[in-house]
Amino acid sequence: MKRTIPVLLAVLVSISSAAPSIWGFPGLFRVNSAMPMGFNEMSFKLGVSYWTAANDYSNFIYHSHFLPQTLLFPEVTETEHTGQGRLSLAYGVWDYIDISASASYSGTSYERDFYEERSTGHWEEIQGFEGINIGVHGGYNPISSLEDVVWFGGDLRLGFSPADTMFLHCLDDPDGIWHTGQIISTARKPFTTTGNGSFATDLLITGDFERWLPMAAVKAHLNFGYSKYTQNYNFTDFRVSPDSTGWIYSDSTEVALEVSDGVFNFGFGVEVPTPYADIFLEYTNQKLLDRDNASVSYFTPGIRFKNNSGTFVDITFDLSTSSFDPLYYDLGHNLYQDGEVTTEQRAERAPLPTGGVFDWGVGLAVGFSSDMMGKDEPSNMASLSGTVTDSLTGEAVFSTITFPGVAIANVTSDETTGFYTHRIPAGEVPVTVVAAGYREASAIVVLGRNQSVTLDFALVPNLGTLSGSVKDGEGRPIANATVTVGTTSPVTVTTSAAGIYSTQVEAGTWPVAVQADGYISDNQTTTVIANETASVSFTLRAALRAGDVMSFDNIYFASGSANLKPESYSILDSVAILLRDNPSARIQIAGHTDSDGSESSNQTLSENRAHSVYQYLISKGIAGNRMTTIGHGEANPIVPNDSAANKARNRRIEFTVLSI
Repeated sequence: MKRTIPVLLAVLVSISSAAPSIWGFPGLFRVNSAMPMGFNEMSFKLGVSYWTAANDYSNFIYHSHFLPQTLLFPEVTETEHTGQGRLSLAYGVWDYIDISASASYSGTSYERDFYEERSTGHWEEIQGFEGINIGVHGGYNPISSLEDVVWFGGDLRLGFSPADTMFLHCLDDPDGIWHTGQIISTARKPFTTTGNGSFATDLLITGDFERWLPMAAVKAHLNFGYSKYTQNYNFTDFRVSPDSTGWIYSDSTEVALEVSDGVFNFGFGVEVPTPYADIFLEYTNQKLLDRDNASVSYFTPGIRFKNNSGTFVDITFDLSTSSFDPLYYDLGHNLYQDGEVTTEQRAERAPLPTGGVFDWGVGLAVGFSSDMMGKDEPSNMASLSGTVTDSLTGEAVFSTITFPGVAIANVTSDETTGFYTHRIPAGEVPVTVVAAGYREASAIVVLGRNQSVTLDFALVPNLGTLSGSVKDGEGRPIANATVTVGTTSPVTVTTSAAGIYSTQVEAGTWPVAVQADGYISDNQTTTVIANETASVSFTLRAALRAGDVMSFDNIYFASGSANLKPESYSILDSVAILLRDNPSARIQIAGHTDSDGSESSNQTLSENRAHSVYQYLISKGIAGNRMTTIGHGEANPIVPNDSAANKARNRRIEFTVLSI
């Protein structure tokens, strides 16, 4: 039977995009996504950023170069301005692998405020080509139950600068800290390039939670990894002493310094896509492992405007979350003023390889990503999602959701949650759900442009009848026996007083097990066909109980001997089967004789016959530690030894169950 359900539920839905980060890979601003671009997709991005920071000094002593005196400034502020332009290109060489290249150009302006004669301060400037980065990026979602939800990936980046080393120098007047010709290394970014090289690799994890939050789709990205930077410095450091004219160079030294920094990278970002813009927030931290308490971290909120042509505009704002001491990172200049300084001390105080943290910054970027074309504005698409469950139990059902007569790919529901979601064309769409062991369910759903519809299915199982009887070895019915059918959701039924059971179960091939007090459990496998009846009956053997005594006077031995006769084997084989069916049972084997012969000979004969039975059962696979033997001779007759028939009854083997 098919169910037809017209549904119309309009809710705003959004699709997240894959525009590039500053590295060219899919991502936010600095944080990368683990989701690849896809084969033959490409992107480019052109961006500019501006950062600034103010350095405040109190009670600054200034040795004037213009006035023959020493001045004390209670408050002095230097302001740094740094800009960067970036161009990145990326291409998807495979479904799971992208490559990228990026180049940057940067400039720094240093606004000095250490002059009584100048109310606006004095500016030093530098600009130039910063470097090139090339990289490879990949991602994959290996967890089938979380397909398109959780992605794992990584990236590898190499950076180098073919340009000459360029530093911000004090070119004009002294400012009381730096003097003519010296590198202003206290600036957060006193270089465009230091002839440096870099290497970086990161592990990436992305979660796309639209499956669970279709009305408020959210993506989260986690990055962590390692970078290695190398900087080269070649400069002359001067020791400066005040004199009557202001100051003089009293000494100098040539410095050739290579600085290597290992950096732990961490980034986390969250984005909320909407039809026309993605809103995101990221936190990044670069912890320098070879420096004391040095890190560069930012909170970066941003917005990405987009349209279905694939173009986008990014606006970002950086807010620093780590501190920076501008007097510390001076390449050891202050230490040199008071004495000698080691290479290690200069390296510890070298400018940070990516630039120190600024107070704040803004960014603007424009670009194009081919995989965003036609995907980010309201289009003739809609979102269909829901759950598929069992109508009887309410449990999740693994099923295939099809769209008969429409060119839409099938989708499956999650076997654990029953959830499914799919992007399909808007309009009137037929939906059919197919699952093994269930009747088909169908619906006609009506979706508007860019709408989200929830459509749940409760599937009716395909049922057949399973019936039968449960009896003991004598053919007597066993009441209240428990019959369990191992279907997807196991079914349990008990037998009637007549030993009969009957139940409705899913169509399929299932194990059927029966249990009853005092009997050995049994099981069979049967096939149930929908709308038909299958029959499975059981004959149960009685289970052993501690204290039970089984006596056999038809276990025969040669006259006056302990040798078993062949006609005894079938009885003993039955005992072996019973012991195998009760694998934990322990028994005592007791031999008995009649009164013919002497008492001592009968005692010995009964012991030997019990041992012969013991040996036979061992030969049938029964462990010896489950059995003990004893002989009673003629001491325990069950009837008087006054006739041949009674003597035959007294010649017997008894099995006593010691424990279960």
